[in-house]
Amino acid sequence: MNRNLKLIWAADAISIFGTAIYTLALTLLSFEYTDSVFGAGAILFTSIIPYFFIGVFAGVISDRVDRKKLMILCDIFRGILSLSIPLAHDLNILTVQQIIIVSFLITAFRAFFHPTIQASIPLLVEDKTQLNKVNSYIGSTQNLGMMLGPTLGGMLLIFDFNVSQLLYIDSITYFLSALFIFGVRFPETKQEMNSEKTSILKDAWNGIKFMSYKNKAIAIIMLAFASQLLVGVGVIQLGIPKILSSINMTEGSMFGYILSAIAFSSTISSFWLATRKVKRPVIWIFAGYGVRGVAFFLLGLTSSLEYIILAAVIIGFGSTISGTTMTTLLQLRTPNTMLGKVMAVRSSIGNIADAFAYLIVGSLLSAFSLFISFTIITIYVFTTIGLFSYLWYRSISKSKTAEIVYQSSSY
Repeated sequence: MNRNLKLIWAADAISIFGTAIYTLALTLLSFEYTDSVFGAGAILFTSIIPYFFIGVFAGVISDRVDRKKLMILCDIFRGILSLSIPLAHDLNILTVQQIIIVSFLITAFRAFFHPTIQASIPLLVEDKTQLNKVNSYIGSTQNLGMMLGPTLGGMLLIFDFNVSQLLYIDSITYFLSALFIFGVRFPETKQEMNSEKTSILKDAWNGIKFMSYKNKAIAIIMLAFASQLLVGVGVIQLGIPKILSSINMTEGSMFGYILSAIAFSSTISSFWLATRKVKRPVIWIFAGYGVRGVAFFLLGLTSSLEYIILAAVIIGFGSTISGTTMTTLLQLRTPNTMLGKVMAVRSSIGNIADAFAYLIVGSLLSAFSLFISFTIITIYVFTTIGLFSYLWYRSISKSKTAEIVYQSSSY
């Protein structure tokens, strides 16, 4: 790897580590300040709202401005915002309103940061045939950060740290990420800034068109992606804590260990995926969704910690083979001048679906038993997999364009 790629990799890894701690802390704070599954789901839903109206436009701005400066600013502001919560808690002035506002703003800056860093990676890879390997290795450190973050958080909670104090660590990681990005040089910046500009609205619309009716096969993949996320994060962030509570394991530290198990599995899976040559990426994507569906069904049957951990490992494997493969597929099929917009659309779809997942899964868990809730979720997962698999194969039988997707995205 070249120097720029190593720096962006380091920035991404440390940022993900902090985000993992932030996610754990926000989830536990939501339960603590609302004392209900639905209330916690409502706070987590609110934290995703910026993607409803910022996401796509963030990609347009990412393709227009200096990406290095944009990511540094996002990291600095996220660090300051994250720092405000433990400071307010230590001063005994922390309120649920502040938690909602801060989480809202952090998500707004993440809406700019995440697609920008994803769009930057393929531009820093000299040999595009190595892109899937690079994404897998970057994914491994992302998952390692997601594993170590909750593990450290869980350990600190055992040693009498309060939940809000975990965000001191989160804040430091954002500042470190900004420092790494400061040393990166993006070869495309000058060319993009001198290129002809259209209106922001038109540019955003061009990005949406590129991923919809202009590329129907890609549109089907994105719809399948959204359908799976409509339950995925809700199961992890709301369903698993509910199961732990049902078996009298209510400590936040135990939830942190389960998140670490998911991340550990994802890390090992990423290293394994880096050794594979993916010739039919769409099959891998749908297979990953199916694997997660099996894990969700297992969670509905479980009454022991061992089965929860097994399900967590399965979720980690399924998420890796579907997520990494889809990222590489999009990067290979997207022109450099569209990368920011396309990755922003992908992030927007994913995060909006995540927002509704909190409401959907939270409502199911509030209305039904664990077994019935997870049975409904499992049926939904496999029904949508079957539907979009059928639509995909129908599209490739009628369109030569889809065959090009297969050929150009074998890596």
